[in-house]
Amino acid sequence: MPYEIPQNLKYVEKIAFGLTFWQLFWIALFGALTGIVFLKTNLYFPLKIILCIPLMGLGTGFAFFDFAEHAKTLKNYFFDVKHAGLFDKKLDNFIEAKKIGDNAIYLKNGSMRAVLEVTPINFSILSPVEQKAIITAYKDFLNSLNFPIQIAMRTTSLNLDDYLFNLRQKVLQKNDAELEKEFESFKEFVQKFIEENSVKNRLFYVVIPYSPYAKSNPFKDALTIAKNRFFGEKQKTSVEINKEIASNQLEIRVELCREKLHRCGLLARRLEDKELFALLASYFDSYIQAGNDYFFPITMLENFKEANA
Repeated sequence: MPYEIPQNLKYVEKIAFGLTFWQLFWIALFGALTGIVFLKTNLYFPLKIILCIPLMGLGTGFAFFDFAEHAKTLKNYFFDVKHAGLFDKKLDNFIEAKKIGDNAIYLKNGSMRAVLEVTPINFSILSPVEQKAIITAYKDFLNSLNFPIQIAMRTTSLNLDDYLFNLRQKVLQKNDAELEKEFESFKEFVQKFIEENSVKNRLFYVVIPYSPYAKSNPFKDALTIAKNRFFGEKQKTSVEINKEIASNQLEIRVELCREKLHRCGLLARRLEDKELFALLASYFDSYIQAGNDYFFPITMLENFKEANA
């Protein structure tokens, strides 16, 4: 008989009286404070009662109502970063990305991430046989993984300007006034429908990690660099070798995921450096979307200057 598996399962050992260690700790702490106020102070009795009741309430809250977690959440809300731009220095301690290169994201802990952009399919319109085949292929994809992956989805405003522009060019080639009139009516309908219904576009990504690669040998690297300078030869240092090995291993994982996703009927392509930068930056600063690409005021200004230089 099928049954729903509970989520967020957590095992906590009971120490005494059916209470956990932290429950006993909070009860003992606030109980001791209450006892000190009530027995060791010379305050008026009504004032003792007024002070002891909140202490007992706090003890109960921390022990049974998870006040500690709520206090941590409030602290994070008031003191953590809420608004920050891409180039704000306060983001250094907030994001883990260190640099982007070789079509990968390098994190501060030395690990790497590759990102696959996946084109989805309309699963609901497929026949039962096709759906079963895709589910089986997807199970095979998950079972073949010996490393963790992250599947990310983001929702963006739907932009059909490129599609409508290309369609208009085809209409103009027909040199048919009636067809052009129908196109303008179609364009107005599509744009109005998107605006009134807030139609969104969903983008899917698979994040593939590789971490960490072997540490470098500074002494050996120094000897290699000195030898290269003296003999005019070029040999790779351990840093370069480790980087090459890591890139190769990450590429193997990318190809494995791409092949398995292809068997599911899903097209996947690896994002390049500029696309990775645009993807990460789009979470922090305003951007303009065209298709599945992201353009920023800064990069657009730089491209404009280069084009007119």
